[in-house]
Amino acid sequence: MVLESNLLGLQSIMSTLLILVKYSPLITSIANICLLVGMLYVYLERYLKVRSKFTTTLVLVSLLFLVQNILFSIYFVFNVPEIPINAVLPLVFLGLEFTALALLLMITRE
Repeated sequence: MVLESNLLGLQSIMSTLLILVKYSPLITSIANICLLVGMLYVYLERYLKVRSKFTTTLVLVSLLFLVQNILFSIYFVFNVPEIPINAVLPLVFLGLEFTALALLLMITRE
C-alpha cells in the first residue's frame, strides 16, 4: 500500500515535469521578450540623446529580435509539442538567446 502511494506521487511529479518541459520554450521566449523590452527602453533612451547610425541599428536589432520572439510565442501557444523531446531543441536555442540577451543587457546598463 505504501509503495503504491509513493509510485502515484512520483507519477504526478513526472507528469508535472513533462508539462513543464513541453511549455518551457514558451516560458523562455516570454523571458526573452521581457529582456528585449528592457534593452529597447535603454537603446531608445540613448537614441534620443545621441542620434547616430549605431544607436539606430541597436534599436532596429532589438525590435527585430522582439518581433521574432513574439511570433515564436504565438506559434508555440497554438502548436505545443505532443512529446517533450520536440520541445528540447527550441529550448536550447531560446536558452542560449536568453543568456546572450541577459549578458548584453548587463553590459548595456553599465
